[in-house]
Amino acid sequence: MSISREEMIELDRNAIENYGIRSIVLMENAAMGVFNEVKDYNSFTIICGSGNNGGDGLALGRHLLLNKKDVDIFIIEGRQSNEFTENLEILKKLTKNIYYINKKEDLDNLVNSLEINEISIDCIFGTGLSRNISGIYKDVINCINQHSNYTIAIDIPSGLDANSGDILGIMVKSDETITIHDIKHGLLKNDFVGKIKEVYVGIPKI
Repeated sequence: MSISREEMIELDRNAIENYGIRSIVLMENAAMGVFNEVKDYNSFTIICGSGNNGGDGLALGRHLLLNKKDVDIFIIEGRQSNEFTENLEILKKLTKNIYYINKKEDLDNLVNSLEINEISIDCIFGTGLSRNISGIYKDVINCINQHSNYTIAIDIPSGLDANSGDILGIMVKSDETITIHDIKHGLLKNDFVGKIKEVYVGIPKI
């Protein structure tokens, strides 16, 4: 069984508006679910967009740091969601290994981190993406695909259309996808998503 982008959006909306479960609570639950799947590794490069998928990555980074893991956080600069900003302010108090990417010159540190660390975590885009990827985002994904030792995507690999499975210009080629709540249709229609796992985040059924 799998669900569409629209069904996932409605499930999120229902949880927040009808049940009063705050978005940041769902984000924390997602981060803990992913943490339990990856905690046996020791070093991580987490690449975040500035929306809620990126917020999942920041919250995950916090839990990894609190458990004495080596973590580098890379943020592709953009308009931040409220939940992203809240998690970032907490993370700043735990580590100085936060790096910002807005131009090609910023990619050198990313390449070094990808090559050194065991695991790369893709938290750039979530299920809402429906446009082709270009610019610095394309450059970052190229770096991940070329230099990562082992790539885990959170929810869906960035650049994958959540419904059709089409590649939106470029996508992260993941070894593993840890998807939130339920498998998205597109994950079953693409060969570059790796092993798929689901994590429970406490979203009520409609």
